[in-house]
This record gives sequence, structure tokens and C-alpha cells, in this order.
Amino acid sequence: MKDIIINILRIFTKLLKYALITVIGLFFISVILLSGTIRDFRAAYLSGLEGKNQLTEAFAQLKSGNYEEALRNSQLANLNFNASLERLNSVQNNIFVKKISLFRTQVNYLEYLFKTTEILSSSLERSIPLVKQLEEISGGKVGNSFANLDNQNKSKFLQLLYESGPEINGLKANLKLALFNIDKIHKISILWPVYGQISEYKTQLQEVSFLLEKISSLIQVLPTLSGYPVEKEFLILLQNNDELRPTGGFIGVFGLAHVKNGNIISLKTSDSYHLDMPAVNKWQKEPPAPLKKYLEVENWYLRDANWVPDWPLAAQKINEIYTGESLAIGQAAPNFAGIIAVNPDFVGGLLNLVGPIKASGEEYNAHNFQELLQYNVEVAYKDRDISSWDRKEIINELLEELKTRLFNLSSNQWVDLAKVITEAIERKDLQMYFFDSTLEELVKNIGAAGEMKQTDSDYLMVVDANLAAFKSDAVVKKKIDYNLSQRNNKTTATLTLNYRHEGDFDWRTTRYRSYTRVYLPYGSRLITSSGLDKNKADWSSTDDQLLNKTVFAFFFTVEPGTEKEISLSYSLPESINQQMTAGTYNLLVQKQSGRRTQELTVTISPEKGGVKNWVTDLWTDKFFQ
Repeated sequence: MKDIIINILRIFTKLLKYALITVIGLFFISVILLSGTIRDFRAAYLSGLEGKNQLTEAFAQLKSGNYEEALRNSQLANLNFNASLERLNSVQNNIFVKKISLFRTQVNYLEYLFKTTEILSSSLERSIPLVKQLEEISGGKVGNSFANLDNQNKSKFLQLLYESGPEINGLKANLKLALFNIDKIHKISILWPVYGQISEYKTQLQEVSFLLEKISSLIQVLPTLSGYPVEKEFLILLQNNDELRPTGGFIGVFGLAHVKNGNIISLKTSDSYHLDMPAVNKWQKEPPAPLKKYLEVENWYLRDANWVPDWPLAAQKINEIYTGESLAIGQAAPNFAGIIAVNPDFVGGLLNLVGPIKASGEEYNAHNFQELLQYNVEVAYKDRDISSWDRKEIINELLEELKTRLFNLSSNQWVDLAKVITEAIERKDLQMYFFDSTLEELVKNIGAAGEMKQTDSDYLMVVDANLAAFKSDAVVKKKIDYNLSQRNNKTTATLTLNYRHEGDFDWRTTRYRSYTRVYLPYGSRLITSSGLDKNKADWSSTDDQLLNKTVFAFFFTVEPGTEKEISLSYSLPESINQQMTAGTYNLLVQKQSGRRTQELTVTISPEKGGVKNWVTDLWTDKFFQ
């Protein structure tokens, strides 16, 4: 939090410099044109200069940890900026300024710049007490880690986060207001000589605002994730997207985490088969038809439980199956506060932050983590005289060291950790579900809920499910091409899916076998298709009322060293055709968690107007209009 405040302060002290230069320029213009405003411009300049000096001093005091002086100087700076604004207001009320539009407009631009500095200095004044409390909890040690806090201070830290919502929301609102004022400044104005610098600092301010927006909701969820104020238990699922499944990947490992007041009381991972195998002949639940057909299973087990691509619905089903299997084998029913899904790329991001980790004599880093771990639990364990039942114990060794490294991160690195988390959330490598509806709403606010979104316009989500194709998603390159055309007052779409298999037949990869579902606006209807073997495609088209989507589903295979292209042409609901005509059309393309889509091409061709074309990736959800 302190680093964020300092970045904000650095930005607007630079803005002040340009504001004061402009005041001087307007002062000389007023000498020539409007001598009656000289006094007000001079007073505005002097107040602004004094405020800038006080703000510079507040900046120095904040960095050195002298919070009382930092607060006092920020308060004085705020008073001076308000005084400058009052003087500018007097200039604006001058009858000659009112009548001379050009002069009045330039004064307005200057006012927007001063308003920005006043808003930000006010934010600093409001934030210093919070930063001070955080520093006091850490024992006044710059760069202290969470692990070094005693239990009492851990609880205080989490309580402060738990109660800091109003202050953080106020800071967010002020940043938005500051950006709103900067946006009013035109390039062609008296500020033109410094407009490039103003734009640069505006971009920096936008980045700080975006980061704070993400971190603020994360901060509100963090106490619960840390077991404050009540001890919590979470089910953690490790999804392997090299064996892609609807919510991210095959559930090869699950973990149980007990947390209390910032301490992880226990964290133990297990092979999913450790729950599933004992439940054979004791647990009965009919699996979805594709799982039954292509995996040849008679029951629905935890390892395959993430069949619905909507994470909240999938998490509820996972909880049902986990609970059912647990009871069936004589274990107590769990009482999870939430279920968290983690993909390997998130672990890679954490390793990139904390550095490589050694386990069983080998070094795991951000680049080799997924493949090396797969090799050790699928092949190498046999040469090490490790049983198949215990082959995934190495994950606990890795996890223990990763936990220690994360808890020992310097507080100076907490913003970097937040960036790793927010990027994982954006890419859907980290998804959370809370059974408490208030917390679940917070999770949605930070984009970590993994829900399939509702939209009144066009929509597309392609969901692959690797069924008995080993870890072949690691070597299958995927592209999506979406072409929308309006002709004769009818709107049709052509979706082309490209799969290029760059692997071979070995321990890790084989022919690619996917049961793929394409989610579209409710009421879409197939016109033609190509690229599918009609005898083996297992084609279906259904209207899913719960998700409010029409779903095209089919099965296909891709041999190693070959490429497959599947094309679907379909009509869209009349409401979308009307939006195309009215110019209000937009398209949301959602990413399937864990799916590596190297290229997404979107082409929109309305009956009237120009063609729009985009070529991008699909590492995150994309919106087009």
C-alpha cells in the first residue's frame, strides 16, 4: 500500500510542475490583456508553489517513515491547492474572462490540472494513517515479511485489511475523479508544450488505478482466505491443463488447507485417486454421457467432476461429489468455506517471483515446472522405487517450500505478488468459489469467479475436453476464426477451429481426442458444418436454459503430425441482427480456463458500413464492438 501511495505522489508532484509553469504563462498573458487578474494569478501561483513544496516534503517524510510530518505537510498542501483553486475561480468570474472564450477555456484547463493535484493530495492525507498502522504492525521494519510477524500482529494486520474497505474505496474513487479531470485537458491548448508529459503521467495514474482496483477487492477477500476472523477450511484443486478439461484441466491432485488468523494450520495434498479408488463400489453417481462413453467409466468421480465450464456450477458439483465419496468411504463430511482451482501457469508465476525450488534433487522453475513434474510422477518414480500410490508426494515437498518462500517475501515484494495473482486471475489460472454469497460477489468483482457471463449481444466460448489423450494439449496448437456477416437483413456466423498436433506417440502425448462444446447466444441454429466425421462426431445441439446458451457439441480426433480444421456456420437470434442494423452490436469471447489459444481472428461485416477485423490472442476474455 505504501508503494502505491508513493507512486501516486510521484506522479502528481510532476503534474504540479507543469501546472505552475502554465500559471506563469497565463500571468504574462493577463498582464497584456487583463491586468485585473494579475493579483489572482499571482496568488494562485504562490499558493500552488507552496503546496508543491509541502507535497515534496510530505513525499520525503513518507519515504523515511515520519508519518506525522508527512500528514501535516499533506494537509497544508491540500489547503494551498484549495486556495489556488479559489483564486482561479475568481479569474473565471472576471467579466472579461467570461467574454473571451479562448482565454476562459485555457483557465479551465489549468483548473482541471489543479483539481487533479488537490484530489490526489487529499487522497494522500486520507491514506497516510492506514500506511502508518501497517508499518506499526510490522514493527517499523521496512521490508518485513508476514512470516516474521507474531500471531498477535498477524491478526492485527488481517483486521486492518478487513476494516480498510472505506479508505481503499475512497482512494479508488479519488483516482477515478482525478483521471476524469485530466481527460478534460485538450492537447491543443496552452498546456500543449507539456501535454506529452501530462499524457505520460496520466498513463501511469491509470496503471496505479487499475492495480488498486484489482488489489482492493483482493484485499477484502484476503482475510477470509487467511482464516480471519474465523478458522476456515478450503478445498484446493490442482488442474493440469496439458490434459484440458472444462474448468482448466484434469484434477490430478487435491489439497486440504486449514487456515487461522494468517497461519496455515495444515496443508496436505493427495492424488485424486486416493479418494476415488477407495470409493469404487461404494459410491454411485451417473457420469455425464461423454465421460461414460469416451472414458468408459460407470461412476462420476472427483477427478472428472469439473465437467461444467462455469466455475461456480462446477465447484458446487465438485463439493457434492467430494462429500459423497468421503461419506461413502467412512470419512466425515467436509465443511469447506470455498473451493479454489489452480492451474500450473499460476504456480509458474509464483516460482518466477520466489525463485527456483529444489525437490528430490531436482530444480523446478517457472519454465520447467509442469513438464518436469509430469515426468517425475508419470515415469521417473518407477526408477526411484516409489510406489504408484505415493508418486505425487513430491508435490507436498514443493508446496511446503513454496509456502515458506511466499510467507517470507519482503513487504516490498507484496505488490509484485499481487500482480502475479491478478494476472493469474485475468488468465483464469486461479479461480475461486465461496459458499458465502457476499464473499462470492467480491470474487466476481475481482474476476476470479470463473463464471460464464451473460450478455444481451453476441457471445462465444469454445470448451475442449481432453478425453483419454494423455497430456497432448501441451503439443496441440489452437486457433479460432470468427466471421460474422449480415446480408439481406440476416446475420450468420462462421466459426472455424484449427488444431495442429505437433507431438508424437510417447509417454506424454498421443492422438488428440476432444469432446468440444461451443457456447453461443441462446437460439442460435446450425446451418452447415465441415471437418467432422459424421459417423463419429457424436453431434448434438441443445439449448441450455440454466446457462442461457445454445451449445453445439461434438467429438473429434487429431493424429500426431496432422492438422484438423472444423467449420460451423449458424444463424444468430433476430435480436443480434437488429443490433447489427442499429450499430449497437458487440461480441464477448470468453476464454476457457487452461486453453491455450495462440490466435483469435474476428471479422465483423455489417450490411451497411465498413468491415472490422481483429487479430489477437485469447489468454484472457476479449470484448469487441
